[in-house]
Amino acid sequence: IITNYPQTSKLVNAVQFLYSMAVLVGTPVQLFPATRIIETKLFGERASGKKSSRTKWKKNLFRTLLTVLCAAISIVGASDLDKFVALIGAFACVPLVYIYPAFLHLKGVARNRWVRAGDVVLCVIGLGAMIYSTVVTVSSWIRK
Repeated sequence: IITNYPQTSKLVNAVQFLYSMAVLVGTPVQLFPATRIIETKLFGERASGKKSSRTKWKKNLFRTLLTVLCAAISIVGASDLDKFVALIGAFACVPLVYIYPAFLHLKGVARNRWVRAGDVVLCVIGLGAMIYSTVVTVSSWIRK
């Protein structure tokens, strides 16, 4: 939306700068849950940097590498931002909408045979939609 306004305007430039700062400052908050989950799997539930200096530096190295990986992915994706966002949506958001809720319902509360079958059907449809939209996005990126 902001790109529709005159790019020479100081207000537009200030809004773009403040937005980029908000993204920059919000990155650690967005990255923390994923980092915590992966660290728990890699280093164990009780591994703490408070007790072991070696564990602390392993975790620091892991967090640095994860941040560099995210930065590299964003640099590669920046040239075709629309396709990059479409790929993230296809690969991550379609399961979030169709697969995960049905799967959690299936595992958590579905007791009736027909309800369970409906959950499985929804998971399969979601998986198909995820694969289809991911393939379409990747193929449009390749055809470039």
